[in-house]
Amino acid sequence: MLLKYYKVRPEAHDPVFATDGSACFDVKACFKLTDRIKSYNPWNKEVELVPKMVAGELSFQLVPENRVLVPTGLIFDVPENHVLKMYVRSSVALKRGLLLANGVGIIDSDYVDETHIMLYNKSDSLVVIKNGERLAQCSLEPTLKYKLSLTEKKPELKTNRKGGFGSTGE
Repeated sequence: MLLKYYKVRPEAHDPVFATDGSACFDVKACFKLTDRIKSYNPWNKEVELVPKMVAGELSFQLVPENRVLVPTGLIFDVPENHVLKMYVRSSVALKRGLLLANGVGIIDSDYVDETHIMLYNKSDSLVVIKNGERLAQCSLEPTLKYKLSLTEKKPELKTNRKGGFGSTGE
């Protein structure tokens, strides 16, 4: 299987598998000094973030409880009957308190715009996002085609499950 990608920006970083055993490939931030990066505060007000040079590195700050669309500079050509799933890198979540705002990013096969990493700062501290930083990882997965059908009959219990939501264990 081949996953093609297009660089919207020539300085965009190629996605790569970090090791031979990596299940997902890494995706990096790609932004310029002149960019205005879209962010939202806890009251859903749009706030533009302005990258700055700090200690010789291009970066911006994400305040606690805010969400941001970090550009990657890449468009993925997801094959039909496949989906690209994006996850935050575990070290980014653990060490910096950043999560994907939607849990798992879904890039459909018919999406042909620039891919962004939608991060949420769950920590109580400012987090610096650096240009070229590995923030997310993606996996290409096949999709199952199915149809939806309304039924007038309520589904019946199929196993020995007792209880409703969260009832499979104690």
